[in-house]
Amino acid sequence: MEFLLVVALVVVIVFYRRRSGQIDVGTMVRRLVEYGFLLGLGVITGFGVAGVLAWVVGEVGPGSSGGTETMALWLTFVLVGGASLTGLALWIRRRFTTDPGEEAAAGWSLYVAAAELASMGGMVVSSIGTLSWIIADSGFHDFWIAHLVVWSAVWAFHWRLGSRTTSTGAVRTQVHLLIGAAVGMVGLAVSASFVIGHLLNWAYDGSMPDYIPDYRFDVDSATWGSTVDGVRGAIPALLTFAAAWFWYWWRNARRTRDSVERHAFVLVGGVLGGLGATVVASSGLLFTILLWFLADQDGTSATEHFDVTPVFLTVLLVGMALWAYHRSELPRNDRRSDVERTYDHLAAWVGLIAATAGAAVFLGAVVLHRILPNPHDWDESLGEPMAGVITLLVVGGTVWWRNWSRIQGHASEPGEQVSPVRRIYLLTVFGSTALIVLVSVLVMVFMVIYGLLEQDLGADEIAWFRIPLALVGSTVGVAVYHGRVLRQGLRAVPVESRPKAVHITLVAHEGAGLAEALAERTGAHVSLLTRADGMAGQAWDDPALEDLVGAVRAVGQTRLLVVVAADGTFEVVPVTEG
Repeated sequence: MEFLLVVALVVVIVFYRRRSGQIDVGTMVRRLVEYGFLLGLGVITGFGVAGVLAWVVGEVGPGSSGGTETMALWLTFVLVGGASLTGLALWIRRRFTTDPGEEAAAGWSLYVAAAELASMGGMVVSSIGTLSWIIADSGFHDFWIAHLVVWSAVWAFHWRLGSRTTSTGAVRTQVHLLIGAAVGMVGLAVSASFVIGHLLNWAYDGSMPDYIPDYRFDVDSATWGSTVDGVRGAIPALLTFAAAWFWYWWRNARRTRDSVERHAFVLVGGVLGGLGATVVASSGLLFTILLWFLADQDGTSATEHFDVTPVFLTVLLVGMALWAYHRSELPRNDRRSDVERTYDHLAAWVGLIAATAGAAVFLGAVVLHRILPNPHDWDESLGEPMAGVITLLVVGGTVWWRNWSRIQGHASEPGEQVSPVRRIYLLTVFGSTALIVLVSVLVMVFMVIYGLLEQDLGADEIAWFRIPLALVGSTVGVAVYHGRVLRQGLRAVPVESRPKAVHITLVAHEGAGLAEALAERTGAHVSLLTRADGMAGQAWDDPALEDLVGAVRAVGQTRLLVVVAADGTFEVVPVTEG
């Protein structure tokens, strides 16, 4: 399986490079093989050194790590892997000396990112194990300390490699930082959930009149002692992932330029993830409350029924924290940007799905349950379905209406109507709901024809119609509404007044950041040509960038050539094709 993944990676990269014409296939494959071997030898040598170090620590400490056979394996890794790693590293270093372009190649950046992130993973795991011994009194393990020392050194070494600057910029990319930040964010959220969950469980079990042993976090979580033990067990992971998040996000990625990758991390990973967790937890709390009043509890006490409340509260608190923080990290501009539009439409999409699901459950389990033939094994109480319906409609409808109202508040603006974000949202919702309606109709027609041909179209078969009918009933209105909104938007903005796509060819020194900033501020398609006259470009501050943006907008043409000099002066030239 791993071999197939490597082959697929080679094929994709080779195909991309061949299309771009930036490098020949042989050089690309050679770099992948060399750096792949370098990464593998580094991992083997690291495990070998950690094993030997663990044996030394065990000899001088309270325990010993493995026997003779294990020690022989670690020494083999050190001798063979270390010698091979040294030779290959010297070979690559000599190539860097003779050909400076090698260090600026994408293969080297990919290796540095993979090695650094892999060593970070080893450092995270070993840190949790070591801190568990210190904080949670989990017992001494010499291999955790040994691996922490080794992988911390490997990580620090590759971090310095990634901080080097080549002719095309820094070796470390923004995506590389965002991956590390994502690992830290997810781990921090999960470990914080365990800490908060233990405390809320203790508060709930201690305040209820009847003690119910909790099965989620501990066998006996009602006592303060067991709660403290649970919190101490989660703190090592909390501290470790907090450090990873702080370094990769707060200390580094947060200070990088705005880009599609950064916006995707904030919007999808933070805002949408936090909002989704908040919606799920809010729905769970509301459903639990409604279920108590609408469904028969069969003698279940309130303490037993609401025993799940601490879990929902934990997810709610963590989700709201994720959502609120990453919402504050979205860029704020005087005019409405595509980032804000993306946030509003993603949030509206989450609410619309929940509300539509609630409408489908209502039609299928409540309305059609009474109209269509009802087999005996489907005759159940409607209390639980009604609790789910109310929950999905209230929570999903609120989220959808709040964000859709903000979207429609800008619907009169031409820029909003022709925005790709709005078009993608409307077309996706209209297309997906129309597809659900079509598939549901096909299923019903097939069931009727099949039943007639088999002469077996009884009550049991007709009862199944409630599922496609519920899907049709809940989505046809959504499809019609969004289709009408889409058509109104097309009519509202005449063709001659719609903003035309602007294409800018930027000629600058190391202007990747300038190109992204220019595209973000103007909404134009910017292609970059790097000047080859060997001069260093000037860093762009906000006032200078605003002057450039103003000059581009003042020209008012759809095709522009922007030439930037080394001293920061620029010239905007309108051009035509042909």
